[in-house]
Amino acid sequence: MLNEDKIKVMTKLATYEQGEGKETLPIMQYFQGDYIIFNLIKAVISVTVAYVIIIATLCLIKGQYLMDNIHKMSIEQLGGRILFGYIVFLAVYITAALIVYYRRYVNAKNSVRRYYNQLKKLNSYYKEERDR
Repeated sequence: MLNEDKIKVMTKLATYEQGEGKETLPIMQYFQGDYIIFNLIKAVISVTVAYVIIIATLCLIKGQYLMDNIHKMSIEQLGGRILFGYIVFLAVYITAALIVYYRRYVNAKNSVRRYYNQLKKLNSYYKEERDR
């Protein structure tokens, strides 16, 4: 005999696994700190590459100006400005990434907790059937 409640729970579980679970279940393979640090490392690498591309683009755009005035410029001052810009850019981006990845982990944890509760409910239906 079919148990409608069991079928509903199984459907919810399958829907979760096919949709939201594809993103949240892999997140829960990590400890919270490991997940955040791993993604922050990826963010630092991405920010560094993006900043180098931005600086290279600006150098190409202002290339003629740089060539005409390079003898008047202080290379140390220019390097200091570039480094300061990088540090500010990195700090803002890392702060935003930290908030995003922390929230993503917490939301995934809550979502997976609801998923496990549904699994427990399904397990209890199987136990009831076995005990009959």
